Amino acid sequence: MKQVTLQDFLTDTEINRCVQLWKEHSGARRKTFVDAVMTEIISPNMDRINKSLGQENDPRFLAYAIEYVMGQASK
Repeated sequence: MKQVTLQDFLTDTEINRCVQLWKEHSGARRKTFVDAVMTEIISPNMDRINKSLGQENDPRFLAYAIEYVMGQASK
């Protein structure tokens, strides 16, 4: 399995927006984080993201991966 970092497929601006969204969707609203990331960041940039990662990707899976990274970074 290929391992990637957020920097492999997101810009610095997109990563910063993910951090903002993480803070905005804290606590009980955490479940909306994935939808916000997928809608605002991943889906509009799928062509570039797929090229960056060298394969077709599922936007929801990537959003969940970002959620995991944010959760780990918060610990």
